[in-house]
Amino acid sequence: MNMKLVSIAVMAMLVGVIAVMGYQLYGTPKITGYATAADSGSYQGYSSYEEMMQAHHGGGVQQDSGCGMDSGPSASKFATGEVTDYGISLDNKGYQDLLGYANVRLDGVQSEKIIGLDIEIPCCGFQKIQASGNCECGHHVALVGLAKLLASKGYDRDEIQKEIDVWKNIFYPNGVDSGAGACG
Repeated sequence: MNMKLVSIAVMAMLVGVIAVMGYQLYGTPKITGYATAADSGSYQGYSSYEEMMQAHHGGGVQQDSGCGMDSGPSASKFATGEVTDYGISLDNKGYQDLLGYANVRLDGVQSEKIIGLDIEIPCCGFQKIQASGNCECGHHVALVGLAKLLASKGYDRDEIQKEIDVWKNIFYPNGVDSGAGACG
């Protein structure tokens, strides 16, 4: 083979690779479900709450609803209204209260206690509490709020995870593996 021909082929491939990389980096923004920059807002890289909810739930959820709780007959199985030891009722009022606790600031030890706890539910693929960039759908905001509340009250990781699992059953009364819940 001619060395000039090989050089031309290598240069053409290099230009092609650079063009593809440039398009991926600077082309039309991609919706990935993950925040791509510190200033991307609190919608996991989506441009709005509505777009994020459309991607997670297929739409139909308003921002002030916080995703919500099942109000049908199966909800009564776990959403009993009982007040927990930490002062939150197991019902929609408790859910609304937990949404407010998501803004609680924790110290370093408390934060480490909740990072990595399992908050996976069928609404989306979000699985573990992170230091920042957590899912902003209502169920996940409430679960993070619960974890922060309990960590601030001195609960250990196992106790916090146990309570998270209780709330998962309230959000998905047919079980988190069923996908049957209030979202959407």
